[in-house]
Amino acid sequence: MSQTSKIRFSYPRTLEELLLQVASLHESPHISPTPPSLIIVDRLESFLRGSRAGSDSGLHPGEQSSTAHISALLSDTTAFLSHVLEQRGSSSGPCRLIASYLSEEDAPPGGGNAYASDPILDVLDRYFQVRCCRCPVTV
Repeated sequence: MSQTSKIRFSYPRTLEELLLQVASLHESPHISPTPPSLIIVDRLESFLRGSRAGSDSGLHPGEQSSTAHISALLSDTTAFLSHVLEQRGSSSGPCRLIASYLSEEDAPPGGGNAYASDPILDVLDRYFQVRCCRCPVTV
């Protein structure tokens, strides 16, 4: 039993490009014999905080809308692809999503309070069931 594995890398530059690429994954099962079983989005903050540099703290309505939009699209896409994989009897299980996000409090320099609330993380938490955090270990 031979199963071909394929890894596809994509480097969107803007939130709009990321949205288009994620949305196009709904079409890939009709073209590709094996839909993706893992989606990784690295540096999600770079797409969500694009125009925020130098502005006052807090979540702007556009950022909240963008965060909710990409989160909902990623959640819907993984659910859709999981359903397609299940229908095809794939042994890979459901489609999974890993997204990395660097909170402003964790960003260099200084670091800030790692446990402070980040308004973007608050929106992300509404859409994603699990959050893994990197915490410094003190010895």
